[in-house]
Amino acid sequence: MDEKVELVLKTLRMTVDDNEGALVEPLGMENGVLRVRYFEGTNAECPECVLNPQAFKEMAEAMLKVQAPYVTEVEILPAR
Repeated sequence: MDEKVELVLKTLRMTVDDNEGALVEPLGMENGVLRVRYFEGTNAECPECVLNPQAFKEMAEAMLKVQAPYVTEVEILPAR
């Protein structure tokens, strides 16, 4: 993965950093599809802050559209 994709992934990790057990693990990219293993974790102090997988996917795709437009889709695989 290149540094533009890595930057987006780093930003997404920071977004879920307060969630206990959260996981953002890139699995690779092929034909414009970025595969990511994701688990939202839990946040007792702010349960509404937890991004469900669909919201995470939408956020990732919006960010990648700007930073790395050659990524056309994000495929989310469950971590558990």
